[in-house]
Amino acid sequence: MHVLQDAPPAPPVAERLFRPLLWLFVGTIAFSVAGTLLLRLFPSTLTLFGPYYPTLVKAPTWTYMALLPVLPVLAYWRHHPKTLLAFFALWGCLVGGMSELIGTSTGLPFGPYAYTEWLGPKLLDHVPFLIPPSWFAMSLLSLDLASRLTARRYERIALTALFMVLWDVALDPAMSKAFPFWVYPDGGFYFGMPASNWVGWFVVSLVIAWGYEVIGGGLRVTSRWAPLLYALNVLFPLLICALYDLWAALLFGTIALLLPLLALAARGRLREPDVPLEA
Repeated sequence: MHVLQDAPPAPPVAERLFRPLLWLFVGTIAFSVAGTLLLRLFPSTLTLFGPYYPTLVKAPTWTYMALLPVLPVLAYWRHHPKTLLAFFALWGCLVGGMSELIGTSTGLPFGPYAYTEWLGPKLLDHVPFLIPPSWFAMSLLSLDLASRLTARRYERIALTALFMVLWDVALDPAMSKAFPFWVYPDGGFYFGMPASNWVGWFVVSLVIAWGYEVIGGGLRVTSRWAPLLYALNVLFPLLICALYDLWAALLFGTIALLLPLLALAARGRLREPDVPLEA
């Protein structure tokens, strides 16, 4: 006689959505890199794809940017109050978006810069709507990495800002010098980027991380997906730098990626399940 046993409970909707959306996210990176490589190796193919080129660039890029904030929300959904996740998203988007609006209007705190049309419709004709959510996504992932390295609140805030700047080491050369998603009209010392940009990134990231920690109380649980998501978002611009022969940016960006990952590995915190954090 067979004994009927209860089937294990189905995983929550957020967990069921995460993996397919992660694969779609990786697919947008692969498609963009493969397309760029094809054009670099065989420039004549542009005549074949010419009429469709803007769509072939925008479709994977916009999908990538849209998924970027969704994946962290799904990764933290199970172990965090939904009101807290909503606060993180609102705070990260608000501070990041306001800093971008001020920056593109006045040049502070990043230095003079402007977005091109490649990232789609813009808030007040200055900042693409896809940009503020990227501040939220990467700052929350950076906070996760920082929370694995220290239990002290203000050290976590500072590390979060540092990890955001490390992301930008490869991001800016890839997205302004290799492909013009944004431009610096006055130029600068690092692939046309002024030093003030990194100062601005650090300060804005400090404010975002301060809000997450002091107002929101910080993350309740680290996500096992955070190191992978952070690494994927740094790897993408690294690959673009390689395809456009920006070898110095590739070198510096690789070092920047390895710094947090090696620090986590040294603590045994790189590959671990979801871990509750002390209040």
